[in-house]
Amino acid sequence: GINMTFLLPYSLLRKGWDKEFRGLAAFDLATGLFIPFFLATSCVVIAAASQFHTRPQAGILEGTAPAALMGQYHQLMDNRLKEQLGANAFDDITAEAKVAQLEALPQADREMAAMLVKRDAFVLAGSLEALTGKKFANYVFGIGVLGMALSTIIILMVISGFAMCEVFNLPPSGWSHRLGSLLPAIGVLGPFVWSGKTQFWLAVPTSIFGMILLPIAYLTFFLMMNNKQLMGKEHPRGKTRWTWNILMGLGVLVAGAGSVGSILSRTPEVRNVTLGLVGLFIVAVVLARVKAKPEPKEIR
Repeated sequence: GINMTFLLPYSLLRKGWDKEFRGLAAFDLATGLFIPFFLATSCVVIAAASQFHTRPQAGILEGTAPAALMGQYHQLMDNRLKEQLGANAFDDITAEAKVAQLEALPQADREMAAMLVKRDAFVLAGSLEALTGKKFANYVFGIGVLGMALSTIIILMVISGFAMCEVFNLPPSGWSHRLGSLLPAIGVLGPFVWSGKTQFWLAVPTSIFGMILLPIAYLTFFLMMNNKQLMGKEHPRGKTRWTWNILMGLGVLVAGAGSVGSILSRTPEVRNVTLGLVGLFIVAVVLARVKAKPEPKEIR
């Protein structure tokens, strides 16, 4: 999404790809981004659904799963029993009575708890064993994660360089662009700040953050498309305008719904902090607009 809404159009302008290159740009976008993304995402969804959805984690019900997964399973079962007995009664129950109560729970509850445990990187890599064998599954999974991280950080660094040059009104080249590109490199300090399982799960808040920002980019393009002063003679008219507005409007609504859903699904503490940051961002945009009021440049 970041590549689509920022780096790609900026790169097209830098290369001088004007209206005559529109067909080539569409082909480049489809073959270089959409098709690979569609195939990769589909494979991930299919693999996850076939390996984990409605499937108890192997070894948990038999008690032979790794200790970390068994710990999660026992915690889920304790929460199930606490919901049934009440928090006070659960705290007062003896160890023997607790074991008896847990054993009396339905088999369906046990299977549900075994499905809900959070799989770690090694369990996810184990899903490849049928294809690669146990020996190479971890290597294949690790190389894939490394490739994803490297490709992502490269894109973000290039975008950061462009953005910093725009902020300070500098030419997007030379040392100004290089220094701006180096800003995300602070991420190399991550292993010294976070450790253990936290490192693996950092991808979740990163994904949520990107999902929150995506509808802002979509809405910006929607408003730009309908700005006659900005678009000039390229401003769409007639059926073309209606088509673009309907498609882009749907994109804004879908991205917005996903963004709101990702916020509301968080814990109250995280939700409140996220809503506060979004509110500050909106206030900053409004203040910047009121203060600056720049005249949009017509696209030639």
